[in-house]
Amino acid sequence: MGDKETNRVLTVRNVPADVDAAITLQAKVLGRSKSELVQELLSVTFSDPIGNFIRTSELVALMDREIAKVTGLPLSEVWTDGGMTLSEVWTDGGMTLSESREFCRLLGILNSDDLQRIMMAAVPWLHLRARQHDADIPLLPQGVSLRYALFIEAAGLDYQTLTAVRRSLYLMAGEAQFWHQVDEVRDARLLPPMDRPA
Repeated sequence: MGDKETNRVLTVRNVPADVDAAITLQAKVLGRSKSELVQELLSVTFSDPIGNFIRTSELVALMDREIAKVTGLPLSEVWTDGGMTLSEVWTDGGMTLSESREFCRLLGILNSDDLQRIMMAAVPWLHLRARQHDADIPLLPQGVSLRYALFIEAAGLDYQTLTAVRRSLYLMAGEAQFWHQVDEVRDARLLPPMDRPA
């Protein structure tokens, strides 16, 4: 297949002057054209299955609202005006793109079908994860329910994989707290206790 069959042309208009200046400077520093830099940023952002799923899934939106109701915390409304900033795109579900990629790698996530399965399977235990994740935060990010679902999915994995999940994605949580939360989720899901070193 040639480029014409796999690539499309996208024209971006009305870019604020300060944003254009930032793109110009960063493209110069990186030795790229502005078009190449913007193309790279768009490709990286919109090739992320987790970010795409958060922004398009009605189930995630519904469960986000449910978690907001249960926790009493407001839900971020970054899309209410129909717009989205790059910083919001890069932190969907309170997650960076590198974290999103790591979830995909460790949980074997390839596409939206995998995420739909994970999300639907986790629905009965989202309230449990919300209670576990009681944190001093002012509001919940869009996609928080999917982030909780990913933890619930990971909790069912073997010790070795979960150790990698902890080191890559939950290092800020204390080790004892992490394993206690895994045990709680496994117990709620009627899974056998985790076989791990004492």
